[in-house]
Amino acid sequence: MSTADGSILGTTKIADAGPAMRRWNLLIFSEGYRSSEMALFAGDAQQFLNTLLATSPFDHLRTAINVYRVDVTSTDSGADDPTSCGGTGVTARTYFDASFGNNGIRRLLEVNNLTVMSLASVQVPQWHIALVIVNSTVYGGSGGAVATFSKAPGAMETALHEIGHTAFGLADEYEYYAGCGIDVGHDHHPAYEPSQPNVTINSNRDTIKWRALIQPATPIPTTKNANCALCDPQPSPVVIGTVGAFEGADYYHCGCYRPEFNCRMRALKNPFCAVCQQVIMQKLTPFSGDSERRNVRQKLNVGRDDQTTFSRD
Repeated sequence: MSTADGSILGTTKIADAGPAMRRWNLLIFSEGYRSSEMALFAGDAQQFLNTLLATSPFDHLRTAINVYRVDVTSTDSGADDPTSCGGTGVTARTYFDASFGNNGIRRLLEVNNLTVMSLASVQVPQWHIALVIVNSTVYGGSGGAVATFSKAPGAMETALHEIGHTAFGLADEYEYYAGCGIDVGHDHHPAYEPSQPNVTINSNRDTIKWRALIQPATPIPTTKNANCALCDPQPSPVVIGTVGAFEGADYYHCGCYRPEFNCRMRALKNPFCAVCQQVIMQKLTPFSGDSERRNVRQKLNVGRDDQTTFSRD
């Protein structure tokens, strides 16, 4: 229920690319692991690290990334799972007060962000992102100020998706909130431009956010949803990897577009699309040396317009 329900054991650097003040620092926290389960957490954290460094574009950015494991015990295993959201009713005494069922959505798994961020600042003052592994097999995660994910099947893919939100400001590219056929009020996106770099209401080829990545022969918009009351069932009309403007994104069936038909920010087990990869590269390459920056650009061959820079914010 609170920090009284556990203890901090310490922090271990599990990926060392250099001094914390010169690298991008990711902290992995345990939640809902009892003291007898800390070896399990160490294995889970290592599995995530292995996945991260094998995933493009992070595999080309290893020299930019430090990863730390922060061992925190809890009295109980798991997380709260309220019956009000279709859960089991379990209440777990955990350090960060993890709970499913936030905002009426069972899969929305959140923790006490302030507690996580305060502890991060003590353990590694130069931290950039906090990621919490919740010791539960119920499916869930979130990507707000702190990223969380549970140990349900596909957990590592969920983790990559959630850090897309927390670390890189990426939007969800799927076209529903509660679920296709369940949502009410998600037919048409409101008439404002989303701030996130990977979704837009603009379908003008000359002014769309990712115009530099669109080939002249690709139609814009690339897909249109014929029935805005539903999620679009049509398959992709173009080959995998084509950048265009695909309708259905940012939780709405119509009126908002995503860069590729599929992306890790839309459906798990897909790679990050070219736009998302460009954003990740832009964020992380300043933490590597000049030679690594050149190698990343050459290996990924990601186009960018004149407004894109690789300077640190």
